Amino acid sequence: MAEVFSESLNYPDVKKRAVASRSFRVKIPSSNATTFSPTQTINIDLPGNLSGQYYNFNQMYLKFKCVVKGGGANQGLKWDRAGAVSAIKRVQISTAGSSICDLNNYNVLYTALLDTDASVEWKASSGNILTGTTSGLVGEAVDSLTGAEVIAGVSRTYCVPIVLNPLANTTPHRLIPAFSMSALQFKITLDSLAQMGISHASTSIEFQEVEMVCQMTELSPNAQAQVDRMTGGVYNILANSYMNSGATMTAGVSSVTANLGFSVSSLERILLVQRPHINDNTKYTVGNRGSNHLKEYQYLINSENYPQRPIVVSDANAEVGAELLLADHSLTDFRKGNSLQAGVGASTDTFSLQTSLNQDNSVLIYTQRPSPFDLEADDGDTGGTTVAMASNVPQPAVISNIGTFLAGCEFETGLSDGKSQNIYSGISTIASTVQYKGSYVGGAGASQNCTLDFFAQYSVMLSLDMRGSGVWNVSV
Repeated sequence: MAEVFSESLNYPDVKKRAVASRSFRVKIPSSNATTFSPTQTINIDLPGNLSGQYYNFNQMYLKFKCVVKGGGANQGLKWDRAGAVSAIKRVQISTAGSSICDLNNYNVLYTALLDTDASVEWKASSGNILTGTTSGLVGEAVDSLTGAEVIAGVSRTYCVPIVLNPLANTTPHRLIPAFSMSALQFKITLDSLAQMGISHASTSIEFQEVEMVCQMTELSPNAQAQVDRMTGGVYNILANSYMNSGATMTAGVSSVTANLGFSVSSLERILLVQRPHINDNTKYTVGNRGSNHLKEYQYLINSENYPQRPIVVSDANAEVGAELLLADHSLTDFRKGNSLQAGVGASTDTFSLQTSLNQDNSVLIYTQRPSPFDLEADDGDTGGTTVAMASNVPQPAVISNIGTFLAGCEFETGLSDGKSQNIYSGISTIASTVQYKGSYVGGAGASQNCTLDFFAQYSVMLSLDMRGSGVWNVSV
C-alpha cells in the first residue's frame, strides 16, 4: 500500500484565483407604496434580464423603518420574541405568474427556528442590532409602555435577513441567476398589530422606507459564456422550502386529528406549534408556544403511522427534545446552541428568589423556575424580570409565563440523514393523505382552546432554461 503525505505537506494544493467578476450592492424600494400599516402587503420586484448577474440571497436583507404614530400615555409596542420579524405574516415569491413559495405564518416559523438555531448570545448581540431580539423571551420595545408621554414619530430602523424560502435555502449553496426573462416578485404581508407583540389599545405604527438590499455578483462576458456552456443554458437548483397548514382544538378535548394537505415528493420534517392566544394585544402570541397538556403525537400518511410508536410528551419533555434534534439533524452536535431555555429576562439562573426568609432572617428560600419548554398553560403576558435589590434585600423575580414548546418529526431516511451532498430522501406524499394525530389530557381545566400550526420542510427543484422559456419553473 502506497504511503501518502499529510495535507499539511501538500504544497502544490493552493487556492486558485476565481474567474473575472465584480460584486456590488443595490437597493430596490417597494413598488406599490412608500408607507405601510399593519395587515397591508409590501411589493418588491427584483429585476430580471440582468446579463451575467446573480443574486446572493445569503447576503440580502429587508430594510425598513418602524415609526410609532401619535402621542400620549402608554403609546408604543414591545415586539414578540422575533423582534421586528414578528411583523411579517406571510411571504410570497412568484415569477411570470408561477409561485416559487408561499409561506403563511412566516413570523411563527421564524420564531420557532430562531429558538432552535440561535443562541441567547446571538439574540442579545447581532440579533438585537438587526431585528430587536433580546436574551429573554420577548423582543425590545419600539417605544415606552410605562405610561410616560411619548413623542410622536419615534422610530427604529431594522434589517431582516432573507431566509426561509427556497432561493435562500439552496442545497448546496448556489447563486441565483438574475438574467431570467421575468422579475422575482416578493409580496410581504404584514400581520395585525395585536400579533406583533404587546401594545396599548391606542397605539398605531407605520412602516416606512422599505427596501431590499441586494449583494450582486456580475461575471465577465467570458466567464458567463463558460458557465452557459457548462450548464447547456439550463440552471437546475435543489432547495428546501416550507409550507404551513393549520388546525384548531377546543379546550378539554382528549384527541385531535387534522388533515394537513402536504403533497410533495420529498417531505423531510414537520414542526408542530401550539399557540393558545391569537390576535390579543395584551399577550405575546407569535412566540408563545405551549404543550397544552399534549400526551403523545404522531403522523399518518395513508393510514401508516410515522413514527410507528407515538412520541411521548412527559415531565421535562426529553423525548420531544430528542425528536426535535433528530428532525434538525443535530442530535449529536454538542456545539450547537439554542435559546429554548432562555432565562427570566437576562438571567440564566434556574431559580427564582422569593421574599420569604428562614426564621433566623438570614437564608433566602428558593423555588425552582418552570422551564419554558415544559409549560402546559402559558398565559403569555410577561417575559419575566431579573432579581433586583431594594434596601440591600433581594426582591423576587417575576417568573416568565411564555412557553417555547416545539415538537418535530423526522421523515428523511437514514440514506441521507439530511447531510448528504449527493442525495435527498424524504417521503413522497403526492396523492397521499397526511394527518396529525395527537392525544391530550382531556376534561375541564386541562387543555385550552388552541391554534395548531404545522410547518412542513420539503425539497423543491428550481429550473431556469435559458434555451427555452427563460423563466423559473418549480417542481415539488
